[in-house]
Formats: sequence, C-alpha cells, structure tokens
Amino acid sequence: MSKQEIRKIYRTARREDLPESLKLVMDGRTMEYVKVRWTIDGQDRGLRYGTNPHQKAALYKPTESRGGIGNVEWIKWGKDGPSATNIEDGSHGLRIVRYFEGPAAAVMKHLNPSGVAVGHNGQNLSSVYVSARDADPRAAFGSVVTLNHQVDKRTAEELSKTFVEVVYAPDFEQSAVTILNAKKDIRLGKVRNLVADPTHPDIVVLDDGSLIFEDSYSTRLRSEEDLKQLSVATRRFPTEAEYRAMLYSWWTACEVRSNAVVFWKDGVSLAIGTGQQDRIGAIEACIEKAHRYGHDLNGSVMASDGFLPKMDNVEAVAKEGVSAIIQPGGSVEDPELVKACDLHGISMVLTGERSFRHF
Repeated sequence: MSKQEIRKIYRTARREDLPESLKLVMDGRTMEYVKVRWTIDGQDRGLRYGTNPHQKAALYKPTESRGGIGNVEWIKWGKDGPSATNIEDGSHGLRIVRYFEGPAAAVMKHLNPSGVAVGHNGQNLSSVYVSARDADPRAAFGSVVTLNHQVDKRTAEELSKTFVEVVYAPDFEQSAVTILNAKKDIRLGKVRNLVADPTHPDIVVLDDGSLIFEDSYSTRLRSEEDLKQLSVATRRFPTEAEYRAMLYSWWTACEVRSNAVVFWKDGVSLAIGTGQQDRIGAIEACIEKAHRYGHDLNGSVMASDGFLPKMDNVEAVAKEGVSAIIQPGGSVEDPELVKACDLHGISMVLTGERSFRHF
C-alpha cells in the first residue's frame, strides 16, 4: 500500500448503519439517546470513524441535552470530520478547563493532557495556551486543544504555529476563524455550557457485552476553601500559593488516566505522568520529562490521584525540591511518609478522596 493510499484511509469517513436512537431502562427510568449528525455543505455528516479507521462509529447524546460535547457546533470542518478519539479528547479536555474561572487551556493527546495552564499574573488566553503547549512541546504535535474562553486573534496565531487536530472553545472571534481557515485540516468546534450533568452514569462496556454502570465522577474539591478544610498531615502548612497550586494540580490529576501524577508551578503543569502501572514509575516519568524540557521542579507541587505507597515516592520528589504534595492518603506507610516530608520541609495535604480514572 502506497503512502498516498495510507494517508487517504485516515481522511476518509467510514459509512455506518448504527441505530438512530438508543434507550436504556433503569428501574423504570428511561434514558434516551439520539445519534448526533451535522449538516456540512448541505450534507448529513457524522463521525469520520471510530478509534481506528476500520471501526464504524456514531456519537449519541441524551435527548434532553442542550450543552457539552454532544452539542458541538462545527465552525470549521476538515479532514472529513472528527473521529471518535477527536470527540473523546475534547470531552476529557473540557472536563479539565471547566474547573477554572480564569483563561485555561488543556492540550490533549490520547484522552490525556500533555499540558494544562491557567491565567497567572494577568496572562491572556494566548499566553496561557502557549504555556500549556510548551509544557510538553513534543506531545503537543497533533493535539486536540480545549479552551474555556473565546478564541481571539492572538490565540489563533499561536494555534497556527504547530499541527493541531481540533480546537474546542465556547466561541471564536471572526478574526480567529479567518486565521485558522488557512490551516486545511484543523477543525474548530464551538461547545457551550461546559457544566457537567451528574445525573448520567459512566458506562463501561466489557468484552462480552456486559456493562458496568457507576456514578459519574467529579471531585468534591471545588475551591481553595474546600482544600483548606482538609487534613494537613505535616508540621508545615501550605502557603497560599501552594494551596492554589495544589487545587489546580488536583483538578488536572482527576482527569488523567491512572496511575497519575501532576507537577505544577506558577499556573502551569510542568509534567504529567499517566497510565503507569506503578506510582514511582509515573513520578520518574514526570521528572525525566520535566528535565527534558528544562522545567525546574524546585518549589513545585505534586498531585497524586492515589495514595503514595512507598518511601521512594517522597524521596524522588524531595530530590527535585518539590515543596508540597496533595494525595488521598491511606497507605500503611503514611506515618513514615509524613516523617520524611517533615524532614525535607514538604507540606502534605490528604484529600481522603481517590480520583482514579480508567476511561
């Protein structure tokens, strides 16, 4: 198969004949879903394909839904439309940026953020996006970008400097659309109302068609005041800046595939460790990545989505000068870990809440 034929596969929509609607009945409650279609240049269009080009796929939204990714409005359609992964990346990225009031950006790859940033010291959206992109510039190539503020001209100019698959935002200035129209394949999706609907469960489909239903996950920690009500296990309490960094790193870790750790400082993630089978592996991967891009971890905060099981977890971050840790707690070695933190002057907050995400 030639290079041109291979490229064509990734740019060609796969026809699907999946049902127009779905119904789930749960103890008398009926949940109805309708297939999402878009009218593009007078044609009825759906997903390009599923996770891979040989998989047929369709997007369904609750019939009563009026916001969120299921109601995306395409400002620019390219590459024969979005794949399932493009939609999933957008969903997970929007879950992150919706936590923040100030301008925020999440650069997504394979459903995980490679970089997250929020407005710091008056930063505008364009500089926030640059911070998120440059947190891991190699991973940012071919990314899906989610933003919580309207895309303006300067942000569009920065988005044009690298290969971006899709941009999701609440709106786009016309000047931004004009700039991004010059990028043939980029898709622009307007998504209003980023607030989640907790009434719809998370559903996991197993290999034999069995289903797992569970409550949709969302952290109860929504503000610095919520954080300050938690137990501080160490002698040293966090500073105001550390509390803020803890909250932002925790929000990010909540939307990263487990095992997850996030290093954060000055409004931006310095490194994100995702999907590792062991906690120390996630930490070591983060440290190596931060060093690769010249990010100084001294004075940073680390968030962990699960408890720290071993002393090597604390020893590794102490060597880097990490000043504070936020984690659920619950390890049998917690007392020893706290002693180690006290020895190194690290503040540790225990959330009492695990935030595993397995998607």
